[in-house]
Amino acid sequence: MATESKNRIAEIRDGENLGEHFAYARERLFKEGSVNISVLEILSYLKLFQPSFFAEHEDDVVEMMGLFFKKPKVESFISLIFSDYGKYIQAEFGEEYTPVQADILKKIRKMQTFSFSAPTSTGKSFVFRSLIKDADYDVAVVVPSRALINEYYDRVHDIIDDKAVNILTFVDIINIKHAKRNVFILTPERARELFKLKDKLNIGLVLFDEAQLSDEESVRGLYFDSIVRRVQKAFPFAKCIFAHPFIANPEAQLKKNHVDIDENAAALQYEQKNVGQIFYTHDTSTGEFHHFGIDKNVMGDRKIKARFDPIEKAIKDGGSILIYVPKQHIYNEQVYSGFKKYIDLCQPISDPAALELVEKMREYVGASNGKNENYISKTLEYLKRGIVVHHGSIPLRARLILEHFTQQGFCRICFATSTLEQGINMPFDVVYLDRFERSKPLSVKNLIGRAGRSTPNDVFDFGAAIVKKNNMSPFRFVITKSENISEKSHLDKENEGLDPKYEEFKEAIKTDQFNDEYNLTNNDVEKLASDDITEIIPTLLDIMFNEDGSLIYPRWDNEEINDRKAMYQDFYSLYQMYLGRELTAAEKSILNQAIKIMLWRVYKKTFSLICQYRYDYASRKKDRDALDRQGNDEEKSKLKSQFLREYADIPDMKLHNYSLFGGTPAEKVDYDRIIYDTYDYLDKLIGFKLADIFYAIFHQYYELSKDPRALRLAKYIRYGTDVEREIWMLRYGLTFEDIEWAAPCIESIDEQEIVFNEKYDELTEDQLAVLERFHYSTDNKGQPES
Repeated sequence: MATESKNRIAEIRDGENLGEHFAYARERLFKEGSVNISVLEILSYLKLFQPSFFAEHEDDVVEMMGLFFKKPKVESFISLIFSDYGKYIQAEFGEEYTPVQADILKKIRKMQTFSFSAPTSTGKSFVFRSLIKDADYDVAVVVPSRALINEYYDRVHDIIDDKAVNILTFVDIINIKHAKRNVFILTPERARELFKLKDKLNIGLVLFDEAQLSDEESVRGLYFDSIVRRVQKAFPFAKCIFAHPFIANPEAQLKKNHVDIDENAAALQYEQKNVGQIFYTHDTSTGEFHHFGIDKNVMGDRKIKARFDPIEKAIKDGGSILIYVPKQHIYNEQVYSGFKKYIDLCQPISDPAALELVEKMREYVGASNGKNENYISKTLEYLKRGIVVHHGSIPLRARLILEHFTQQGFCRICFATSTLEQGINMPFDVVYLDRFERSKPLSVKNLIGRAGRSTPNDVFDFGAAIVKKNNMSPFRFVITKSENISEKSHLDKENEGLDPKYEEFKEAIKTDQFNDEYNLTNNDVEKLASDDITEIIPTLLDIMFNEDGSLIYPRWDNEEINDRKAMYQDFYSLYQMYLGRELTAAEKSILNQAIKIMLWRVYKKTFSLICQYRYDYASRKKDRDALDRQGNDEEKSKLKSQFLREYADIPDMKLHNYSLFGGTPAEKVDYDRIIYDTYDYLDKLIGFKLADIFYAIFHQYYELSKDPRALRLAKYIRYGTDVEREIWMLRYGLTFEDIEWAAPCIESIDEQEIVFNEKYDELTEDQLAVLERFHYSTDNKGQPES
């Protein structure tokens, strides 16, 4: 039997030595499982080029891979052996788990702490969802991004139809008349809310999915590590499970958190894969594609010219393509010109379900329906042809729409940044790395893991990955190299180059000097109640509230009127006192934007209206409209866009001050960029940082002075309203957009329950989906039933 081939790919394509090639793969698959990348390549090429030959062996391959959920036919002695193993697993665990899934579940049941790694598509999330379903205590799932929250919520919602379980993407005690336990699905930033309510929760399991976030050299990595440490202290009896893709040292998660490996704690790397993959290079100068193997000794030492364009073939066959690109190439629209050939293959979609999703997106972001020249979203226009853009600055609700659009099969091409690394279940037939980051090997492996859909069908699934011609050798190196994460927590590292404020945060976590009520260090909480702070607040309240108690509306222009400039200056001063230093020009510009957006939210302006307000200002809409009325197109074309500082994380003294649109003509202001920037401000700065700081300032001042305006402002900042009924609706997970249609059908609402009136039955299917988990019918005795 040959152990190597000079041209194994070419031989399989040409139908040569097929039995020999299959025997080579079968022997290793039988002995080792689906861990060898070359074995899976051989099987993938056999299915691609010799489907009739492969079909004779496909059921055996599926059985040997342990994919029992596919229910392959048992037609050989080998498949009989593996089939019996599958029956044992089902009898033991009650599900058609793969051997890897069964072992993960066994370890979790046995251990207090378990850290493991497994390739994408091994089905760890299915195991997690089963654990969540069977739990009789509160469960917290910590995921790296709000995008992944969407997916977890949808899937947990699908498997748990018991309304005695609250499934929440925020931490709160609600619906207590009916709910017996809670499932919280949270980012590290939201997970901090767990500790405020630690005495009221019965947390028995904390799942840290995509836990490699702890290795991220950023503030987010620091926050992730802080959540792990705080969970250990607040919930000492809860099981902690860490899941990672691909890393070789999952024990690092235990070491960095000072957990000894013993009978109660373990770590394990799983290497088995559920799908096969084949690999191509793309010569962008000639347009040619070539097959190549990862291990030259096994697959052949030279690449083989492909007889077809794999991207074009996938689109024409009804498949979907993921193209990994830099975010800047989306912003400057380079992706649309660079991949025009494939975009032109995507025809306008006529499916009513797809068009309904497009319309939902348009309404949410406030984009034009084509009837005027303002608020035009090019992203939406491309979406109508099945072309999706996915990155971290797309608003959460819009991202959820895009993910449903893709999962329902409407996506032909998805231009995505690294947000898709983070475990979102959006598999594709082909993954093209337009951007290859050798310095981020784990990201590359995660993205490549999206190539190939693991279907429930009785077939061997495979996908394709494509790299540019000059990246073939470094790609081979990255794919075969073991990846380790740091064994030292960010909390224990020194000199990471972060702002001094973050160093204070690290020290507070380590010394247990953190205030759970305000999500700030004890030192900050004390500072925010100082005399210097309290001296400013009465003046600020006088400026913000009219004599009748109504809030003064902020405007972009005429800031001298009604002391608006003084109001902004007071907010700057409060933030500077929190920092303990002067703001730089860039920080001041960013804070200026944030305060205005925060106050618009106070006035219950929807996300779409806030985007339109910012667009009107940046694009000088008022001036353009005036020139339109005069018919003066020449002067209109000369107008330059207004200064609008792009979001950046603060505090950061190194930031430069610049406008989002630079010297762009006013009429060329990009509405999509406004959408992304507004969401970044709301989610990453206001929601994550400023709200905590200003809430602590005004709430503490209220407790000191009993000035009701301070309490009202604190509530405005935290919730966007001071109306208790609306606050409860927000606490039940509704948005301000939801409140507009939901409020008329709610008779009463509090921590006990939501009581609906007869108008509930008039809601649309989409509206019911938001509320139905909190709706309880009554039986003949008048008792609620789920």
